[in-house]
Amino acid sequence: MSGRFGTDGIRGRYGREVTEAVARAVGGAVVHALGPRVAVARDTRPSGPALEEALVEGIVGAGGSAVSYGVLPTPALSVLAAVHGSYDAAIMLTASHNPAVDNGLKVMGPDGGKLAAAGRAAVEAGLAGVPLRPGGQARADGTGSATYLDWAWARHGRALAGLHLVVDAANGAGAELAPTVLRALGARVDVLGGADGRLINDRCGALHPEALRAAVQASGADAGVALDGDGDRLVLVDADGRTLDGDALLWLLAEGEVVVGTVMSNLGLERGLGGRGIRLVRTAVGDAEVAAGMQSTGARVGGEPSGHVLLAGGAPTADALDVAIAVLAKGPIGPRLAGYAPSAQHHRTLPRADVPDLGRVPALVARAAAAGGRAVIRPSGTEPIVRVMVEHPDPAGGAGLVEELVAGLRGG
Repeated sequence: MSGRFGTDGIRGRYGREVTEAVARAVGGAVVHALGPRVAVARDTRPSGPALEEALVEGIVGAGGSAVSYGVLPTPALSVLAAVHGSYDAAIMLTASHNPAVDNGLKVMGPDGGKLAAAGRAAVEAGLAGVPLRPGGQARADGTGSATYLDWAWARHGRALAGLHLVVDAANGAGAELAPTVLRALGARVDVLGGADGRLINDRCGALHPEALRAAVQASGADAGVALDGDGDRLVLVDADGRTLDGDALLWLLAEGEVVVGTVMSNLGLERGLGGRGIRLVRTAVGDAEVAAGMQSTGARVGGEPSGHVLLAGGAPTADALDVAIAVLAKGPIGPRLAGYAPSAQHHRTLPRADVPDLGRVPALVARAAAAGGRAVIRPSGTEPIVRVMVEHPDPAGGAGLVEELVAGLRGG
């Protein structure tokens, strides 16, 4: 199992890259590397219970103490770890926005945040096997949702009083918690979908907000809230039916002198924020990179176009629900979008097997710049694909340029 532990742990097809044996190994490695007290939660995937059982076996076998909180969003487990204050680690069983056939294990530190490089290396080193130790124990705890609700109430109170919202939690981990929290904070909530993990992320949620947009417009709701399968990614739909990605969320939440984005953040966002006297600092892709950028710059908000957004003083990881509340609490969305003019972006993905030489990337990026555009070409960290993004002042020129770059990656 060496070499498979990344920023977000391990992710892949259940029964192939992610098995009960892998879960046991991760449980033991986390206890060995980080400490014995481990909080555990999962999303709604059918493979979750079996993997959770194996993960707990690994923790207990290494002499650790596992506390299982059942189905919770990733950010709720992160908050729980931070609030509890006595865990050495937290492990979330999820494949995030991937389909139901996938699963994975995300590992967080004692503060509920993503592991730094040293922590990831220590866990990785333990995947080959750790000594069995007596004295391990496990128990279930049903208080996770209540802990998160109390935390959200302390942050926001009845900030959503009078709002009519539609929520789509992608048949995922937030399917029960999200409507509960939004209602507790004063909103009237309509719910799309349910908690059927067989349909997680399937034509629903943040990846597919089309049904949410239609529901918002049909019901006259003030906004729609779309989460992904583990509740860390947010897409909003405003009352006029506009779909708002992470860049739009950064525009709506921006304050202070600096906002942190990534290399994928829209050039129009950067220019618009500049007109407001706010500097956009770009990091590499990944919410861990964004968090590090926020810490180094003192930014109050940072995020990715995908909808992973972090707030200073909020959850230690990206929290779709908390960010949605923060945006909606500021009032109607439409008027606040004035001045936000994102540039046209053109996206393509290629199977990694179709890209024989990633060494071509710098020359292709330079080719895009010479043609008056901006290109980002990167292998995905979670899927066997290469992502290509091109921005260009001329939409037609951008469309032609992205095809040129794709051909270049393929060796043409």
